Amino acid sequence: MQKLRVLQLSFLAIASVIFVEGFIGFIVNSLAILSDAAHALFDAVTMLILFLTTRMALKPPDEEHPYGHAKIESIGGMIGGIALIVLAIILFYEAITRLTTNAPYVHPEDIGFIAVFYTLGIDVFRITITRKTNLDKADNSITMKASFFHALADFTSTIIALFGFGLAALLSYDDGDAYASLILSIFLVYLSLGLLRGSFSELSDEVPRKLAKEVRQEVMRVKGIRCCNELKVRRVGSKTFIELAVTAPGEISLKEAHDLTAKIEQNLTKAFGECSVTIHVEPAKEK
Repeated sequence: MQKLRVLQLSFLAIASVIFVEGFIGFIVNSLAILSDAAHALFDAVTMLILFLTTRMALKPPDEEHPYGHAKIESIGGMIGGIALIVLAIILFYEAITRLTTNAPYVHPEDIGFIAVFYTLGIDVFRITITRKTNLDKADNSITMKASFFHALADFTSTIIALFGFGLAALLSYDDGDAYASLILSIFLVYLSLGLLRGSFSELSDEVPRKLAKEVRQEVMRVKGIRCCNELKVRRVGSKTFIELAVTAPGEISLKEAHDLTAKIEQNLTKAFGECSVTIHVEPAKEK
């Protein structure tokens, strides 16, 4: 439920930015500020999508979704990445248009700085609450990563908008406003590709080789386990599903075998957070 609260707060914060920057951006005719407002508009739509997909992902498993609904979060993260790329293309086009045509100049009004500094405060607030959630291993997810990347992108875009508007307002260098928007579009593409990569990895059940190696190490730490085979690992949202076969001494009792598997599950849960572990125990071949 913490994720839903974070997404709700992020949406309300972004909505206020749309109004403040959009209104003031038109007054001072700053492409950088209007671009930042457009970024906020896309973020508001994206946060709404992330909120809906996260709420759906929190549904418990059912007959049609025995592994739960958490992969819906990855779909939300992918939509967020695509939205950022679309935004970057729009900003790039607008910046090039302004640089190659006799577009109206920026009006260097002080109210433009008010809009930018207000947005910076909102960006810091969003980065703080989303970063705290990402640091919580038990509540980490692709949607929280998407929300964090969007907040970070907003902060960076606002800094660039401040730089561009400041050049126009203080040094009468109007092209600085357009160049700031151009830099922002390239930065957004970079962030978007990373976000899409992470979403695709979860949807395709790709996991780092390092994760499988660490799982095997945790299993072999249990005294009495002689070998770990047929290891399969997948991530569904913040939950890790692990299937494996282990060999143990053939003379141990059923209760001792159960205690070994319970210890393995305990180690894996401690190391990787919420886990669903399926273990097949085989007797070791005596020489």
